[in-house]
Amino acid sequence: EKAVNLKKDLAEMQEWMTQAEEEYLEKDFEYKSPEELENAVEEMKRAKEDVLQKEVRVKILKDNIKMLATKVPSSGQDLATELNVVLENYQLLCNRIRGKCHTLEEVWSCWIELLQYLDLETAWLNSLEERVQMTENLPDKLDAVNDALESLESVLRHPADNRTQIRELGQTLIDGGILDDIISEKLEAFNARYEELSHLAVSRQIALEQQLQTMRETDHMLQVLQENLVELDRQLTSYLTDRIDAFQM
Repeated sequence: EKAVNLKKDLAEMQEWMTQAEEEYLEKDFEYKSPEELENAVEEMKRAKEDVLQKEVRVKILKDNIKMLATKVPSSGQDLATELNVVLENYQLLCNRIRGKCHTLEEVWSCWIELLQYLDLETAWLNSLEERVQMTENLPDKLDAVNDALESLESVLRHPADNRTQIRELGQTLIDGGILDDIISEKLEAFNARYEELSHLAVSRQIALEQQLQTMRETDHMLQVLQENLVELDRQLTSYLTDRIDAFQM
């Protein structure tokens, strides 16, 4: 009777593993939204915990069959063979579920990281747009134009590392067919705004550089003219003084 019960337990365990494999490993998942992906991650975490909890049951089965084998070698031997199959299948199931759980966690982490980089670069684009707007309607003063140019150039020196990460993370997820529509839309909007603002900022930078150069040349010409006028005034004053002195003589 004990052997029959153990055989039944082994069959139930094998049936449970088959169901778990069908439910967690053979089902096709489509991750078209962050909610679907997050739910899949949580489901695989629960699956991993569920499978690992069966380890206690497997160990009890193993101990009982070993004990039976010492008392009834013939029955124990048959059950030991079935047990080895169950143990192999159980270990394989554990490894596959661990692997899938790890993969989904990595995918979720990749998605969160992509969002973080997009937030950082969006904040930078907002700052760039603000600096570009500040270059409009500047007072016609050298210092004001120079300060605006330096402020704009400081923002334009932003490194491209974050954009590289965005491109690589986005492409990795899209290649895996994960959130591809959402990511493509986000990347398209980000890249379009980046290109538009970058071109606008560079155009404004060139215009400010030219304006600054013109103002500096004008200031230089005015300075030279002022110096010439001072010299002319000195010469005229000297000439008049000499004429007065000559007249008095």
